Amino acid sequence: MNYKYSNKELWRKKARGSLFNVFTGILPVGLSLYLHGRVELFIVFASSVIFLLGLWQMIHYYKMPERNYVCVEEDVLDIRIGIADPNTRLTDEEIHRIQKMDDLISIKVDKGKEENIYLKHLSDEDAESLVDELKHQYGNRMHTSDHSA
Repeated sequence: MNYKYSNKELWRKKARGSLFNVFTGILPVGLSLYLHGRVELFIVFASSVIFLLGLWQMIHYYKMPERNYVCVEEDVLDIRIGIADPNTRLTDEEIHRIQKMDDLISIKVDKGKEENIYLKHLSDEDAESLVDELKHQYGNRMHTSDHSA
């Protein structure tokens, strides 16, 4: 079962924030032209990199509601971690304990590592459905608490 990112307003806010990086990339070129009448090659290169990264980040955040956040399959759990990180694929054998605390699902895996699923990134219906699916699939390894740890 696939669960997509929701909370479009959060991702639009992050996209608007990354627009700051786009303008930050243009600013040094404009200042250099204004103050010196020319632009050094290094400034053009650095500004271009910042501009392109900010543009990529902005587009990425606008498209977040179209992406899958969590995929629960038989014996496998896929979690999209971040903008540059690869998806985390956890097999049934790797998962030792799943703890739900308020709006966070913490998954304890081999070697003491921990992966988190933030329920604020899901719609309320999807969050409930995900918790139910995890309870069904992982049974006694799934623990819930209604208070913060």
